[in-house]
Amino acid sequence: MNILIVGDVYSKLGRIALEENLEKIKREKPIHFLIVNGENISHGKGMNENHYKWLMQLGVHVVTLGNHSYQNKQIFNFIDDVHNVVRPYNFPIGSKGKGYTTINFNGLKITVFQMIGKVFMDENNLSPFEMTEQLLNEVKSDIYICDFHGEATSEKIAYAYYFDGRVQIIFGTHTHVATADARILDKGTAYITDVGMTGPLDGVIGTKKEIIINRMVHDGKERFEPQDTGKKQFNAILVEINEKTQKVTNIDSIHIV
Repeated sequence: MNILIVGDVYSKLGRIALEENLEKIKREKPIHFLIVNGENISHGKGMNENHYKWLMQLGVHVVTLGNHSYQNKQIFNFIDDVHNVVRPYNFPIGSKGKGYTTINFNGLKITVFQMIGKVFMDENNLSPFEMTEQLLNEVKSDIYICDFHGEATSEKIAYAYYFDGRVQIIFGTHTHVATADARILDKGTAYITDVGMTGPLDGVIGTKKEIIINRMVHDGKERFEPQDTGKKQFNAILVEINEKTQKVTNIDSIHIV
């Protein structure tokens, strides 16, 4: 089976790039399971209900979120009612939404979950290592897929080595910059430190570059605004899994401008 995983979809240009490139990829190769990180899909700030429904129309099976899970308050209107929107499993106990989902697909149980890093991020979040151990012990599945939403590359890589062979796919999100280390680890886990962003190419990780430059050079206080004009980029990984053995056989990075 072919699993397509699309990196952080950012605002208007991200939505356009997602729709355009999904059509092209599906014409070239069958896509059996589709995961999209959507925490920045609505004007770069969370996800509203209309954009969630739009993702479902595109055939997305699971939407993962991240540290901006609750930034768009519309999320509270539906996050507890839908089965396929996943926020970090290691958010503080009692957080809204679900940290994982298990979908029955072609006779296989596929569990998609998300962990958020602690390094350079909110220290109130629980340990991603301890919480993953808990999830693997409590949720029995054929295929496990983890979106590790983290800032530090070292934390993501250490996590991948620790769970190598126990989680079939571990893909990084959050930094919005694709890394060149997609590979299959020694015990069989498909891994990449960051899938990258699907959205504007000309901004600074999605935001208008002038705003970020002004903040860094002149201590500017302008609010973040998405870069909604210019070139678009599409970043994803395509992972092949043998359905009989539940083993990863290939991982490819996709980068389209």
